[in-house]
Amino acid sequence: MKNYVNWAILAPGRIANSMATAMNGIKTDGKIHLYAVASRNLERAQAFAEKWNFEKAYGTYEELFSDPEVDAIYIANPHSFHLESVLSALNTGKHVLCEKPAGCSRAQLDQMLSLAQKKNLFFMEAMWTAFNPCIAEIRKEIAAGTIGEVKNIDSRFCNRNPYDPNDRNYSPALAGGALLDLGIYNIYFAMMISDFSPVKARSSQVRMLNGIDAWNSVNLTFQNEIVTSFQSAMDVPSTGPTHDAVIYGTKGFITVENFFMTQKADVHVYKNIWGSESEIVREIRCPFSVNGYEYELAHATDCILTGKTESDVHTFEKSKTLCKIMDDLRADWQMKYPWEK
Repeated sequence: MKNYVNWAILAPGRIANSMATAMNGIKTDGKIHLYAVASRNLERAQAFAEKWNFEKAYGTYEELFSDPEVDAIYIANPHSFHLESVLSALNTGKHVLCEKPAGCSRAQLDQMLSLAQKKNLFFMEAMWTAFNPCIAEIRKEIAAGTIGEVKNIDSRFCNRNPYDPNDRNYSPALAGGALLDLGIYNIYFAMMISDFSPVKARSSQVRMLNGIDAWNSVNLTFQNEIVTSFQSAMDVPSTGPTHDAVIYGTKGFITVENFFMTQKADVHVYKNIWGSESEIVREIRCPFSVNGYEYELAHATDCILTGKTESDVHTFEKSKTLCKIMDDLRADWQMKYPWEK
């Protein structure tokens, strides 16, 4: 059995550069080989391969899929193209780590999972938040009862991107909108903090633009009675330079800086019954060893080398639940992508 994985990257864009940074910086005792990159443009693939030390560069995805030396592919193209890319990779015998959201809908995701199981290949949605060391420490503090019983989780993930109908973020045909691009992180963070309790109720508001959600405000109530309230937006900014969250409990609260990629959180305990005064009892600091992508990469590599076809951290069921929540919200907003109509 091989003791390393020949990794390839499909679509060398912004996110792919982040993953390549992790691939070059991670220490895995030779488990990760930077083997190939594929773009629809050969010169672009060659430039990426040279920059990040990949052995081969392909000017078509089909060449990558047909290369028998490729073990696993990190799929980094826009999510509207994930279904085609994932199915092609799996059908040619490649393990897959697919950037989030893996599927634009539960129906798409189910096709991917079904084929991965049929082919006995590893598949995982690349939800890096699931592997964040700082969030693991936050969950330990909650489990220890430091802030008492968790009641509410507030978060905002809002970016101001000038409106451009040709931008993929504003294109229904490319599954644009704030929810799938940004709000997915708000939801998954709340799922983690609520210990993956099922959602029992939801309410939301949305502001549509060009057929996509430019802004949304969502409330979800989990079966364990924890409530999350969040906003995500494409065209209005957050109030500060970071995208933060607050976890409120009966004895205190936790402030989380840049919750979706956090390296910093402070644990506060109330000093009076009104909560008007508090003190920080722990400063959680978990700087990334590279850039945060290394944790999901290492996990996927270990799963592949040990013959696992599903992650035991970000499981198929968690991906399906996450996707179903977004499907339900879009149904509330009567927001369908062109291929769903």
